[in-house]
Amino acid sequence: MIGKRRWHPLRTLSVVLTVSVVTNLALMPQAQAATPTPTQQWTEVQQLLTGIKGQWTNQAYSDAVSRSMPNTALLGNGDIGVTSGGGDGFKTFYISKGNFWAGNPSPSLVALGGVTIAPAGGSTPSANLALGSSATASSSHPSFPASRAVNGQWAAGYEGWVSEVGKPQSIRLDLGSAKTIARYVVRHDGAARSGETANNTKNFVLETSVNGTTWAAADTVVNNTANVTDKTITSVSARYVRLSISEPTQGTTSDSQQNPRARIGQLELYGPGTSGPPPTSGPFLEEQNILKGDVDTTMTIGGVPVTMKTWTAANDNVVVTQITSNGSTATQLQAQTWSGSQDARSGFTNTSGVSGTTTWATRATPTGSRWVSRASLATRAIGANLVGSPSASGATAKMVFDLQPGQTVRIVTSVAGGGQNPADPAPGARTIVDGQTPASLDTLYAQHVEWWKQYWLTSYVDLNDDVLEKYYYGSLYLLGSSSRAGKTAPGLYGIWATTDSPQFSGDMHLNYNFVANFYGAYSSNRADLALPYYDLILAYVPEARRRAQQDLTRVNPSYISSRFPSGGMPSGLLFPVGIGPFGSTADDNYHQQVGNSLFTASQFVAYYDYTQDRNFLSTKSYPFIKEVAAFFKNYLEWDAAAQRYNLFTGPHEGLWGKNSSPDVGLLKYLLTGLIDASTDLGVDTADRATWTQILQHLPATPTTVYNGQTVYALADPGTITGNDTRNIHPGDNTVNLEFIHPGEVLGINSPAADRQIAINTLNVMNSWGQDNSFPKVFTQAARVGYPAQSLIDQLKNQITTKMAANLRIRDNFHGLEKGGATEAVNNLLLQSDDGIVRLFPVWPTNKNASFVKLREKDALVISSSFQSGRVTYVDITSEAGKTVKLQNPWPGQTVVINRVGGGTVTPTVSGNVITFATQAGSTYTIAAP
Repeated sequence: MIGKRRWHPLRTLSVVLTVSVVTNLALMPQAQAATPTPTQQWTEVQQLLTGIKGQWTNQAYSDAVSRSMPNTALLGNGDIGVTSGGGDGFKTFYISKGNFWAGNPSPSLVALGGVTIAPAGGSTPSANLALGSSATASSSHPSFPASRAVNGQWAAGYEGWVSEVGKPQSIRLDLGSAKTIARYVVRHDGAARSGETANNTKNFVLETSVNGTTWAAADTVVNNTANVTDKTITSVSARYVRLSISEPTQGTTSDSQQNPRARIGQLELYGPGTSGPPPTSGPFLEEQNILKGDVDTTMTIGGVPVTMKTWTAANDNVVVTQITSNGSTATQLQAQTWSGSQDARSGFTNTSGVSGTTTWATRATPTGSRWVSRASLATRAIGANLVGSPSASGATAKMVFDLQPGQTVRIVTSVAGGGQNPADPAPGARTIVDGQTPASLDTLYAQHVEWWKQYWLTSYVDLNDDVLEKYYYGSLYLLGSSSRAGKTAPGLYGIWATTDSPQFSGDMHLNYNFVANFYGAYSSNRADLALPYYDLILAYVPEARRRAQQDLTRVNPSYISSRFPSGGMPSGLLFPVGIGPFGSTADDNYHQQVGNSLFTASQFVAYYDYTQDRNFLSTKSYPFIKEVAAFFKNYLEWDAAAQRYNLFTGPHEGLWGKNSSPDVGLLKYLLTGLIDASTDLGVDTADRATWTQILQHLPATPTTVYNGQTVYALADPGTITGNDTRNIHPGDNTVNLEFIHPGEVLGINSPAADRQIAINTLNVMNSWGQDNSFPKVFTQAARVGYPAQSLIDQLKNQITTKMAANLRIRDNFHGLEKGGATEAVNNLLLQSDDGIVRLFPVWPTNKNASFVKLREKDALVISSSFQSGRVTYVDITSEAGKTVKLQNPWPGQTVVINRVGGGTVTPTVSGNVITFATQAGSTYTIAAP
């Protein structure tokens, strides 16, 4: 077989004209690859990446605690995630674990805990006694729970706790143990949102209690109009604090009168001797260094300027913060290790303790009918002189240490546990951290830096465009930080959990989102990053089988009951929209869609297309896609009159139609891959004939006419039912083009008329800025040859508008999937469609670019450069020994092909396509003499 081919029902065999294009080359010197040498490559990579950093110049840490993906600095090794946080004069690193999922009451990725480094004294910002306390309220808006009022994340524009409409309201804090309170601060709505002073709290009482039952008023405020209430009170010892609000608004606008809600941006409590958090002195700078995978922080803490370098070990679950004093005086700092979440749900168990000079904290998820997960953090201060003995209370353990001028201390935290029903992980975490020495940490750091060096050398692109490169390398950094072979695959928001209530449970949404995490992994020559994806999908197969047999009716009761009276079918796989690890279901809805299995299967086919890994094909891909095909063999309807199969499903969530364009396209891709796989493996000849018959009788991609232009429709025109029956949804995400990608039905080498319909559709849809479209639309455009500069301009506009400081593309609902548009960038430079490789197929002729070791189908690793409107060289390494078909980069010119270390190669030429056989593991240089 010569590579992956789209199936063409009307394509006839063509005659290949064979000509010799290289003669009399026996005296040529032995060929050398034109690709830069390894040393040159590393120099180029450093030049490209040194300036690409996340950068922050204040200590607001906005959206560190987030129900989607955090917007602060991020670290990770594929198993543990680290999110930067803190506040004025103190530093927090939230630590999460990719397999720390709550099973009850329903599966969800949840927070684990963190480490906070703060001044040891009570007259510092760290003396906010309310920070991270357990907060509950009389009522809460679903998006603004009480925990937001005590998370330390207050900044301009921030909304903390917001109640439901009505009065009175109250917010109650449990400090965990009795604390002495001498001052309190309430940041009302107008403090963060200057136009919302009408929502400042008017009348309230601060109350305290030692037992949570009997309350005493500590202070009463009437007729407040200020944005911030900052008052000193008579010192009182209390574990519980309540802010009872009788008038939550000023009542000066119709909205504040008719819809009164309590709005408390932040509630802070301080001990005796605090006249207010002192202003931060000295400069603050934090950088997310993607070249080395570090977070570098310059700040003042405890009155002393310090620098911090924080990193995760490459292969060990160890987080290290190296803190160095740049001051001239000593200071005392505390390192707190804690379990829990500032946006917590009930039912979790948070504990802490001390073992010698090691502190630890453990968290257990709620009990119930599913699993309980447990995970632990254990911390030591290496190179520090501890002051007294470490202590623990509630969920927090702490140690105090001196930091002398010029001294460096390493705060080392190990992470253990996660998964289903583990034994107490605290001893394991303590064993890991207790085994660390200065020498072992030096070794771990060297391994960490080397891991990232090799990661970046795997492939790289030089686009001569700072905006595109910032997005491209930032996205690869986030994927490399969150996905590693043998670990739990990252879901919607990667492995960074700072809340117990992530949107959509942080799950693996199968109607594109989870799949899109890995769209760019294969062509970026990092297919190994997708390996956790397959493990997680395969763990769900037994449940998907059961659903196909027993739960099919729920997809569409009226349709299914008429086709499958038993409520199921004998074979096949049916996936709900959202799954989790361990074979769990996170979102038990179908939304009238049966295509979730087709999206999941597309990546099984893609992995083999790009790697030609026969072991993967035989043990994972082929058995899985065969079961997916069995479902559709049962499910398709035969239309005898039209001599074709019809497929009824929902092209969009909640809709229903005949021959949904994404589903039919993905099914064609699946069957093509399945037929090729059975041929490669030499199995299932009879089934292969059946699959071929189905493939040959699937309907064409539906089209419709919109404003006088032919465009691709969501389904057969006039068949869509639901809340929006239009054949095409301009402005919505480009579902109707998913047959192009990830469906691979239409590509750069397809007929120009078909590609023009796709270009018309892209223009009519105008979905460049639609949030769901980001990982789709740019790749779809590149695949059909959309005008290069216009496509680049559209992509850059979205990057510029939506990139967060940590280099992710932000919106309110999506996360890691936004990196899927790295596939679009690669496709600007390199594509293989219908077995023919094309270089710089959608790249402006007036722009220079180059790439090193991008991967294409048939396990080809390719390097090339485009300078002054001309390709300067092509190197192709053939890992699997497949025949190469290359569109001549120098049209009309004779080319010279040499196998590195092995002499010349004589190709054949048909039209403008050069074809030559390869040997597995060999590299070939192609040039125009």
